[in-house]
Amino acid sequence: MEKKTAKREVFIIALAVAVLCVAIGAYNVWKAFERFDESFITEKDTQLYSLMRSGDINLENSINSIERETETFLHRRQLKAEIDSWKNGGGKDSLKEYISNNTLKANPIYADLVMNYKDKILCTASGNTSYYPVTGSDGNELSISADGDGNYYLDFHQEAEDRITYDVMIDLSRLYSLAIGSDREREIMLMDSSSVIAIMSDGEGVKIVRIDDEADEKTADFIEFMATCQKEGIADGISVKSTDDKGESYNARMVALPSGSTVNGAFAIGIHANYEEAIGPSRKAAREIFIYGTIAMLGVAGLLILMIMMRRANEASSAELMVLKKKNETMEEINQKMQALAHHQRLETIGTMTASIAHDFNNLLTPIMGYSIMTMEMLPADATDLQDNLMEIYDASVKAKDIVNRLAELTKKGKEENFKDIDIDEVIQSALKVTLPAKPKEVEVKANFNAEGNQIRADRTQISQMVMNIVLNAYDAMRGEGGTLLVSTRISGEEVVIRFKDNGCGMDTETMSRIFDPFYTTKESGKGTGLGLAIVAQIVETHGGKIYVDSQPGEGTEFRIYIPLTGASLESLAWGPGGEGKYDTKRYSVNLIRKELARIQAEKEEEEKG
Repeated sequence: MEKKTAKREVFIIALAVAVLCVAIGAYNVWKAFERFDESFITEKDTQLYSLMRSGDINLENSINSIERETETFLHRRQLKAEIDSWKNGGGKDSLKEYISNNTLKANPIYADLVMNYKDKILCTASGNTSYYPVTGSDGNELSISADGDGNYYLDFHQEAEDRITYDVMIDLSRLYSLAIGSDREREIMLMDSSSVIAIMSDGEGVKIVRIDDEADEKTADFIEFMATCQKEGIADGISVKSTDDKGESYNARMVALPSGSTVNGAFAIGIHANYEEAIGPSRKAAREIFIYGTIAMLGVAGLLILMIMMRRANEASSAELMVLKKKNETMEEINQKMQALAHHQRLETIGTMTASIAHDFNNLLTPIMGYSIMTMEMLPADATDLQDNLMEIYDASVKAKDIVNRLAELTKKGKEENFKDIDIDEVIQSALKVTLPAKPKEVEVKANFNAEGNQIRADRTQISQMVMNIVLNAYDAMRGEGGTLLVSTRISGEEVVIRFKDNGCGMDTETMSRIFDPFYTTKESGKGTGLGLAIVAQIVETHGGKIYVDSQPGEGTEFRIYIPLTGASLESLAWGPGGEGKYDTKRYSVNLIRKELARIQAEKEEEEKG
């Protein structure tokens, strides 16, 4: 009787332990996949913010172009002469004809030019005089206006002399199509700074609605979210349940950038994206692992219970060893499957994001290249300066298109057929010119090129990208505080040494140990992808070179890149400061950084003593 009671107690304890293990294991698996979902959403938001920033810049460029053209037209002598003639009693027919034939018509987003006198419409280029303001003007003299037919326009207002004012009506549909375009995978919405109208694509064309009008549930939720972000002045993102045209529910992500955080200042930008296809497999895998993991744990618990119930005095040791062996094999198999699945999920996420970024940038670069060629064909033969400027834009776009095509192949080696003998000084100078528009006013760039006449065997586009990535990082490090960037080259044996030194914010040892890791960035969300220096490291390695970094917080950063000259014998190169072996840019260890810093400090102390 006592033996039966003891066996029953052992059975109950074993069962309780098995149930507890199953519960703990299931909970931890579920929490792990929740963390994965959060990581996926963060990466998705970074991608969407990057897309919105691109659209924001396109809007700013489009609006700036028509503003510059307007100021040029309004300062024409002929316009002043026509106004003087009208004031002297000459009638306004000639003035209206001149306004109707204005030079703004060539701009694709231009709709109409309105001339006002004493706050009343005097004449318009189109003859339409039913315009009226919908919102007040912002700090950039931009507002929303409408006409009698219910059409909305972006109104650029300009003051002149003698109570004369002008309003340039910008076609919102064409502005959206030119700056944002169409995207079947996601819906992009613009909302004016006063939160009165919303602009979006409905699949058949561009649609403009007032935010207080009735709309379908998805559009209404999107408008409400955009208006809230605009009112509070915050960039935010939320996950929602949406319904497609077939009435099927799916997971979606809405991200918004208020007008106060945009470059254009006139519109807030929002994206409504479906990420069901990306997150669905992860959640399905979570459910399967939960179910099969539970079954496996129950199986292990069953084996344990069976071992206890069938235990005999003469078989105790062998039975226990057999059960433990099977348990270990089962757990190892589960562990290997989970590790393989996690690795596959990471690679899939990185691949999806990289391909999406490359696709979106290609869509943006194609109209830039096309309009550059079209504009060059429209220029007169003697406009050589403008033709040269447009050719620079076209060449830079071609290089950018090549860069984004290689973004999806970050881990692949460069193709040998793209390697040619190039003048390194000339390539660096060209790359610096491309970065000048992004240079902050408070930053000074100095150059000292001493590799003239020497060539390297390299891919010109990759070398240009390497230079631009490092230079743009230096600009960011000195933005606001100002500073100087020194770019220099020199020949050392059979190598060319390229040096980039700035006196920006610098980096600590922990940051330096990870700067070459893909997707590692210290910038805030939406302002950096973490790919720049990872691509630099890959380019240097592809060209048989090596890269070093020296930095201290508050004292700036210096990059030194060594690339073999054309015809150099790679076997004779002394890799590393002391010839201790090739420097591995992908595994930049903290110990090597500390050794390098210690060596530099010792040299400085010897120079001071001398």
